[in-house]
Amino acid sequence: MSTSVDVHRSDPATASPPEGMKREFTLWSAFSLAFVFVSPIVAMYGIFGLGLETVGPAFWWGWVVTLTGQLTVAIALGVLASRWPLAGGVYQWSRRLVSQKYGWFAGWAYTWALLIALSSVSYSGSVFIAILFGLDASSPAVLVPLSVAFLVVTTLVNISGRAVVKAVATACIVAEIVGSVGVAVYLLLFGREQDPSFLTEGLAAAPETPFMMTPFVLLVAIAGWSFLGFESASSIAEEVKNPRHAVPRAIVFSLLGVGLVILFTSFAILLAIPDLPQILAASEGDPIIAVLAYHFPPVVVDVILVLFIIAFLASLVGIQAAASRLVWANAREDELPAAAWLKRLRGEGGLPVNAILVTGLAAIGVLLVLQNDYANTLLVSFTTVGFYVAFAFPVVGLAYARIRGTWHPGERLFMGRAGTVISWIALVWLALEITNVLWPREAPELWWVNFAPLIASVVVAGAGVLVYRLSPVGRGHVAPSSELSARTDFTPTVPNTSREGE
Repeated sequence: MSTSVDVHRSDPATASPPEGMKREFTLWSAFSLAFVFVSPIVAMYGIFGLGLETVGPAFWWGWVVTLTGQLTVAIALGVLASRWPLAGGVYQWSRRLVSQKYGWFAGWAYTWALLIALSSVSYSGSVFIAILFGLDASSPAVLVPLSVAFLVVTTLVNISGRAVVKAVATACIVAEIVGSVGVAVYLLLFGREQDPSFLTEGLAAAPETPFMMTPFVLLVAIAGWSFLGFESASSIAEEVKNPRHAVPRAIVFSLLGVGLVILFTSFAILLAIPDLPQILAASEGDPIIAVLAYHFPPVVVDVILVLFIIAFLASLVGIQAAASRLVWANAREDELPAAAWLKRLRGEGGLPVNAILVTGLAAIGVLLVLQNDYANTLLVSFTTVGFYVAFAFPVVGLAYARIRGTWHPGERLFMGRAGTVISWIALVWLALEITNVLWPREAPELWWVNFAPLIASVVVAGAGVLVYRLSPVGRGHVAPSSELSARTDFTPTVPNTSREGE
């Protein structure tokens, strides 16, 4: 059984990793994990059909707006990661900024955001598996079993060790280069069917359309699903060399890298659409495949599908790695039921195998519950609102600490003063986007679809209250540390008198 490291008495950037765990990851490893978590192929292709059918080609602008907003969030989280480079980032930052209880609920919200993301990404990826093998890619009865199989493979990969995870991440990056950038370059050079003005189709709204129902607001809500997971670089912070420098940069660079690939690739694919109604009619579950089938022979399309599936697998591996480390980090602090079992590390590399198994089973459970014709829409909306709420916990916590005057880092943080200024913009962006995603837009008779994200949020919060009361910390069996009190002062091993991080 592993023992917990007293993170409150040592500098996490220089301290030894937890017993049994090793600092085997580098800046590139943290970047690649976050990159494959977000994955341009997954982030774009997972909602391309939904955006095209709902708004039209103009949904491309949703990615531009969302990338800009999420960049402010990435910078805010980078500031926190440079001060507290600890596994379970969102959870760890929140508990140090506000309180132990606040951090617990931040961890709970983030855990469920990750678990639902596992279900959502596996469901989206199963569409391409179904198309590859000639199955009905629009039937939940086909997609759910494929999604479960996807998650089983993902769990086995994560249990196999860090070397396997790194190999899968490398395979994903190769798949991205060929399946995203390579295809985009070819289509721009040889497959262009439209001019750039095509990207404005669907943007206009009737004069009487309510603001929250306009295409522009809707496309920003849909695009919110694409830029999630960049913070996952912090999930392995205690396994990264020089984490105070590496983790914040991995968070921001992974988001920028994914965003630029998405904008370029989606631009090329949209301009390669020969006839929009024809493509939508022949989509067979995904309009991108119809576009590719128009421009490439079947064997090439099959190769591209395989690349897509590799990218989805790698993304799932990254998501589960982040989710399992978060569960392990909570358990290490004895803040979950069965904490002693969940925080065990196994094998020579010290992997949280029990936490990995729990996250895989929980994601499968979500899939089995959501077996209906609206499964994809619900999973996308659940994932989006879950992540944005999870992001809001530490960003609100940072604002709270600054207002109370308890934010006094003794070291220079990521991006200096500009980083904490940008965090205020991130707070406004998160409030607007959470409202946008929760806004009901379906027909009145589909009220349960309209309010499903809100209902799910209430259910997760209610379950959190119950689990908290049953947990050791909720029952008062875990003494709060002085580090988690109202004070948030943090003294590193080598003091730095610079105040640029305030």
